[in-house]
Amino acid sequence: MVSSSEQKRSGAQVAMPQPVARVLRRLGQDISAARRMRRLSQEDLAQRIGTSLSTVRRMEDGYPGTALHTFLRALHVLGRLDDLAQAMTLENDALGMELVREQLPRRVRTSAGRKRQAAPVVDKGDAPAPADDLEGF
Repeated sequence: MVSSSEQKRSGAQVAMPQPVARVLRRLGQDISAARRMRRLSQEDLAQRIGTSLSTVRRMEDGYPGTALHTFLRALHVLGRLDDLAQAMTLENDALGMELVREQLPRRVRTSAGRKRQAAPVVDKGDAPAPADDLEGF
């Protein structure tokens, strides 16, 4: 396997998968549309995210060499960064959650040789339960 630093030195490039290229172009187009809806020029956006005009143009064109932090700073300036963060939450990762569910044990047993004994029930009337009785629940 060739590391990315070796690829850069040798000039070898890994082909961009088409789905990734499409999403990158779409993200750039969406950033461009959001910028224009806010009546910002490319120069305004470049100044606000601290980069050059040519970098904004490449980002909006979906150029794969544009740094991720440039996209993230643009989304922040456009007020859309939280949308990306929300899309990436674990709750929205259906495949990841399904993989975790598949690895859950069918049943859980007590440790071998140590059986848990039920604690004796003591009627304490209306007195609140001590905090450590509920620990872990």
